[in-house]
Amino acid sequence: MLTLLGVSLTLTITSAQPASAVGIVGTGTPASCTEAALNRALADGGNVYFNCGANPHTISITREKVVATNTLIDGMTNGQSLITLSGRGRNRIFSTQNGIEFTVKNLTIANGFTTDQGGGISSGFQGKLRVVGCTFSNNISTKGGEFDGGGAIYIQSEGTAIIEKSSFDGNQAGNGGAIHNLLSDLTVDNSTFTGNESVRSGSGGGGGAIFIDGAKGDNGKIIIRSSSFTNNTAVLQGGAIFSQLYNNNTNTIENSTLSGNSVTGTGNQGFGGGIFSIGGGANTALSLVNTTLSGNTASSQGGGLWSGNGLTVNITNSTIFGNQAISADGSGIGGGIMRTGGTINITNTTIANNSAGFEGGGIFGGTATTITNVIIANNTASNGGNSIIKNNCLDALTNGGNNLQFAANNPNDADCGTGIPIADPLLASLANNGGSTETVALLPGSPAIDAANNAACPATDQRGVARPQGGACDIGAFEAD
Repeated sequence: MLTLLGVSLTLTITSAQPASAVGIVGTGTPASCTEAALNRALADGGNVYFNCGANPHTISITREKVVATNTLIDGMTNGQSLITLSGRGRNRIFSTQNGIEFTVKNLTIANGFTTDQGGGISSGFQGKLRVVGCTFSNNISTKGGEFDGGGAIYIQSEGTAIIEKSSFDGNQAGNGGAIHNLLSDLTVDNSTFTGNESVRSGSGGGGGAIFIDGAKGDNGKIIIRSSSFTNNTAVLQGGAIFSQLYNNNTNTIENSTLSGNSVTGTGNQGFGGGIFSIGGGANTALSLVNTTLSGNTASSQGGGLWSGNGLTVNITNSTIFGNQAISADGSGIGGGIMRTGGTINITNTTIANNSAGFEGGGIFGGTATTITNVIIANNTASNGGNSIIKNNCLDALTNGGNNLQFAANNPNDADCGTGIPIADPLLASLANNGGSTETVALLPGSPAIDAANNAACPATDQRGVARPQGGACDIGAFEAD
């Protein structure tokens, strides 16, 4: 198939060569590194490398490369990532046939475009995709169905994908501005997602950075660790991450930061400025560990996190700070956390300075939310601009012990739980206090110091500092040392 006047081209790369075959793109000069040279190297299958000279070089892609044999492609040259593959805003870069193992290393994949799924890479059914040290920039998928999207990467069902040390910037799709994962196991490690967007296209609008539609079968796993999500946007749900889990699926997010993400839908839309997560069967669980949600915004519900539909959420050693659920008409509930179903268990976490336009500035949760060694402080809710109401919590949570709440409630407000002391925890601002994520330090004299239940404390705080530093652990995510 040829491309003319913007119509996409497709080139299928297939070979009977063993996976150990080696193809070299170029002979040492930029002029030798062409799309034709790339095609020849890919046709050999196996491992593909580049020899394009000492300077950065871009190869324009006019035909989508359909990989039909196990392949590794590596853009590293003399210790530098110098190679960009550009779809020129007209073509997808790679797709793989079913069951193919495809590894992409040290490449920039930019300006890919498709009216199907995966503007940069589409990994086939039962495929195995590994991405290491790559940059994905300005890739677009325009297909807007419920099972479609992935501006940079689309992962088809029953596969596995591992994304390491990679960055995703300015990608766009109906669902999953950067990545759309369909019923596959996904690991994202030490990667960044910035300014990606999920737009309202067909039934799209979820997951500004990542859209997860289940893991691989029963007991499937989604793991996101040591990664950052900044200024990603969705129209409907999950400014950074949309996570739909099915029977026995788990999604763990650890040592990560979600900051400045937003959902922008109008009316009764716009759920989960940072994360939107729901269960779709038995024993589904989302875990946040050593993670910070800060400055995320929802136009309706759940500025930091929205959860529901039978999901179990476990939040440990985490900071939920400065998130908002505020709409133009004064509504907005659950500034920090919004729970509509399932259960939430929160341990040694700091929930502070969040706000809602109506109720539940800190947590909109109820008794299905259990808190232990938790600080809930300085959250606000304005009840549509009237007297301050239900600042920290919509109503009473289940008190697991050794918690603090502040400030004192006015007559219209609700305590976060029976027997929870009201005391100023003396919190510093959100800052880099060591570790991989920003945290909120305890100032000297804080009543949270040495006031937690040691039996419930994790072995370290959010930064990795050993607990306890004194006679007992400290309440919240930060251990004063």
